[in-house]
Amino acid sequence: MSGGARGATVRAVLAVVVLLLLSVGAGALWIGLSRPPEWLVTEQGIVLTEEASGLQVGVELLFVAIGAALSLVWAVVVGFVLRRLGWVLAPIVVAGTLLASIVTWRVGLWLGPGDPAATTDPKIGDLIPAQPAVDALASFLVWPIAGLLGLLLVTWATGRRSRVSVPADPTSLR
Repeated sequence: MSGGARGATVRAVLAVVVLLLLSVGAGALWIGLSRPPEWLVTEQGIVLTEEASGLQVGVELLFVAIGAALSLVWAVVVGFVLRRLGWVLAPIVVAGTLLASIVTWRVGLWLGPGDPAATTDPKIGDLIPAQPAVDALASFLVWPIAGLLGLLLVTWATGRRSRVSVPADPTSLR
């Protein structure tokens, strides 16, 4: 491996490590901003009300929004910094953003409320916070899609554009 290729590999690995560190912060942000639903203890058991289930959608949408923003911005920066790698950036961005989505999700689970079933001695009328959940695979797939969009923007912004020469005298076109 040549020195230039080795340096590019080191920079690519460093970029993914930076993304993973940012995803830890994204997990904390996700849990800090989200409002997980709460289970209600009733005589029939622990139930999730309709209103509370709507909050779950908000938790997942927040995960998607944070992920899309983080992936897009990171990919734009990486695209500019490592653009000499060419097409190799695409699989790096896909793998990095998928891994970042999992790290963010796991950090959110770790920092968020625990499993409601682990609650000891619930009383009727108690509200037990639900664990934050990301139920749809699509929520994780938005991350690499946003990253690839960032690469596409960089490619468009730095790509070669055809140059059309315009004559100095517009009447010479006749």
